[in-house]
Amino acid sequence: MRKIQGQQDAGQRRRIRLLGAGMALVCFATLVGRLYILQIRDHDFYAGRAQDQQLRDTVVPAPRGDIVDRNGVVLATSVTCWTIRAVPREMAEEDIGEAARVLAEILELEESQVLEKLNQRSSNDCLLRRQVEKEMADQVQQAVLEHGWQGIRILEDTKRVYPEGDFAGSILGFTNVDGDGVAGLELEYNDLLKGQNGRVMTAKNAWGYDMPESYNTLVQAQAGNTLQLTLDVNIQHYLENALTFAAQQHHVSARAVGIVLDVKTGGVLAMATKPDYDPNQPRLIYDEEERARIDAIQDEEERAHALSLAQQAQWRNKAVSDLYEPGSVFKLITASAALDGGACGLEDTFVCGASYSVAGVHFHCANNKRHGVQNLAQALQNSCNQSFIQIAARLGKDAFCQYFEALGLCGATGIDLPAEPKKSEYYTADRMGPAGDFGENAGREGGKLHGKTAGHHLAGEL
Repeated sequence: MRKIQGQQDAGQRRRIRLLGAGMALVCFATLVGRLYILQIRDHDFYAGRAQDQQLRDTVVPAPRGDIVDRNGVVLATSVTCWTIRAVPREMAEEDIGEAARVLAEILELEESQVLEKLNQRSSNDCLLRRQVEKEMADQVQQAVLEHGWQGIRILEDTKRVYPEGDFAGSILGFTNVDGDGVAGLELEYNDLLKGQNGRVMTAKNAWGYDMPESYNTLVQAQAGNTLQLTLDVNIQHYLENALTFAAQQHHVSARAVGIVLDVKTGGVLAMATKPDYDPNQPRLIYDEEERARIDAIQDEEERAHALSLAQQAQWRNKAVSDLYEPGSVFKLITASAALDGGACGLEDTFVCGASYSVAGVHFHCANNKRHGVQNLAQALQNSCNQSFIQIAARLGKDAFCQYFEALGLCGATGIDLPAEPKKSEYYTADRMGPAGDFGENAGREGGKLHGKTAGHHLAGEL
C-alpha cells in the first residue's frame, strides 16, 4: 500500500502558512488604519486631549484702552477686579458641603447653585462669580486659607468703569461681561480698544494637579489703544444740563437731543440725548415710571419683552439713529444756497405781510406776525417764513436740490457711531410742487434729515 501522509502534511503546512500570512496581513492593515486615524485623521482631537491632561490654560484679560475727551479727561477706563472659579476634581469630598455654604454667603449666590457646581467631580473648571471687588475676593481668600480648601481659584481680571457716571452715555455706549463693546464708541472701536489677552500655561501631573510655578509659561497681555475724542467735557456738561432742564420743563416724552459741532473741522464737541442712562448700569431702566410699569407686569415672558424694549429705547442715540424734520433750522441751508448761487444778495429785501400766496395757497409767519420789509439778515433773525418762500422761489427747485445734495444731505454722514440710517428722506425736484412742497417746505424744511452734515466725527486720535 502507498503512503500519501507526507504529501498531505506538506499541503496542510502550506494552507496553514497562507492562513497565517493572511491573518498577519489583516492585523497589519488594521494597525495601519488605526494609526492613520489616531495620528492623521483625528490628530488634533487627541493632541488636544493630551494637552488638556498635561496643561491648564488660563486667560489673562487685557486691559481695555481708555476713552478720553479732547483734553485728556478720562470718560471710560478699565480697573482691576477678580473672578472666582473652582476646580471640583481637586476638592476633597468632605469639604464640598461647607465650601458651598461659605462661598455662597460671601459671593451672594444661592447655596444650591454653588453646591451643584462643586459636585461636578470630573470638572477641571467652573465659574462661580465674575468681576468681584477686592473686598469680596479677600474674603474668599481668607476662607480658603482658614479651611485649607483645594481647587478654589481667585483670578485677576478687569472690568469697564465710567468715572463720570450718567454722562455721555449715548455716545460712549458700554461693554458686556466679556469686555466686548455693545453700543456707542465701545462697539464702533471695539477692535482697537480691546487689546490682546495673555495666557498662563500651568503644567499638571499624572493626577491632574498643578505642578510648581517653575513649570508655568506666561504670555503677557497687551493693553488696548487709548481713544481720544473731539468731545469737550465742559461743553458736553453744558449741553446735557440744558437738555435735561428743557425736557423736564416742557414734559418731553420722546427725549431731547442736541449736537454742538466745530464748524471748521466737523468734529463733534458735544452730543446728548436726554434722558439717557448710566453706562456703569446700562440695563437698569432710569425712567422710574417706566421701571415701575415693567415691574408690575405679571407674565414673566411679557415682562422680559417689555424690559428689552425699554432698554433698547434708552440706549438709542437719537442724534444718530433717528430722522427728524429740521423746520426753520433749514432756512440756513436755503440762505446759503441762494447767496452762493447768486439768487439774492445781502441787501436784497423781502416783504412779510399778512400772508404770502403761492398758487392759491396762503402762507403766513408763526403767530401771524408781520415783519414788513426785511433784508436777508433780518429775515434770518426773524425766521420769517414768507421771506424764505420768496428766497427759495428765486433759487428754483432744481438749483435748490443740487445744493441740498452738494451739502451731503442725501446720504449717511459716515459719523463714527453705529446705527446711523443710510439715507435721509427728502424732496427731489420732480416731487416739489409750486405751493406746498416747493414753497414753504423748500424754504423751511426740505424733508427729514440726520441733523448732521457729512464729515462729522467723534474720534480724534488713537
